[in-house]
Amino acid sequence: MSASELAVDQSITSTEASDASIAWWSDYLSLTKPRILVMILLTVVMGLLGYAHRSLSIWTTLHSLIGTALIAASASILNQWLEQDRDSLMTRTRSRPLPSGRLTSFEVAAFGWSTAVIGFSYLIAFTNPVATAVGFATWVSYVWVYTPMKTRTWLNTVVGTLPGALPVLIGWAAAGGSIFELQGWLLTSIVILWQFPHFMAIAWLYRHEYDLAGYRMITNVERTGIAAGWIAIIPAFLLIPVSMASIAPNNILTWIGAICGVAACLYQLRAALIFFRNRNDQTARRLLYASLIYLPSMMLITMIVACL
Repeated sequence: MSASELAVDQSITSTEASDASIAWWSDYLSLTKPRILVMILLTVVMGLLGYAHRSLSIWTTLHSLIGTALIAASASILNQWLEQDRDSLMTRTRSRPLPSGRLTSFEVAAFGWSTAVIGFSYLIAFTNPVATAVGFATWVSYVWVYTPMKTRTWLNTVVGTLPGALPVLIGWAAAGGSIFELQGWLLTSIVILWQFPHFMAIAWLYRHEYDLAGYRMITNVERTGIAAGWIAIIPAFLLIPVSMASIAPNNILTWIGAICGVAACLYQLRAALIFFRNRNDQTARRLLYASLIYLPSMMLITMIVACL
């Protein structure tokens, strides 16, 4: 082999090794569900600003986000570790690193437990015991309560809304707020109520796959979709007074924010009503899109109002 051929061969080998390393890190990153993680961190910021307003410390914000990110990542990782066999049965999840065989069960479990230990240690070291306790409650309720319930009862969706919303209280507590204050729970309730129309849309769109994998969803228990429609409509309607109460308008700027918040609620409610009247994949997908627009919009509105 000539020197030039050897150089080309070494270059190819180096490129392949680099690509393999990138793919390996990409698989680990995907276990954390980055898009969901970003949304969770935004709810933490909503809680931080909801309590601290303009006096919020950059260090408090940074420490809260890092600690919560690690705990939320651990919850997602261990959720996939526990559900790896069922994930392999569904089209939407069988390409994940664990069911596809790109990572082993031991590697995923080690990653999940490590991030949990580091996350809790970080929160207790750099925030406070209350924020850490809320983080622990979030992790336990998601991994060890909600996840096992998914194969037992459709009420798993109801239970799952709590760990999905508690990161708001992590931020609230990290900023110095009491978990017994009404305002903190009003902000948390926005995320709790939002999850019902969001998950009803997902439950309808993937009802056949959930059925195949053995998950108990309301769309598999009551197959007409009428119950799912009501479960989407009622929380979407309740978001109107809850949003108004959480913003508590007291001047022209906050009233503008409250009106924008109600408009966002009505947009999602309209999508829920359309889904209820015509229960099909198209209307469910519209409801899903509406929910994905609503929550970031509402979080942005409440954060802006908190800074006024």
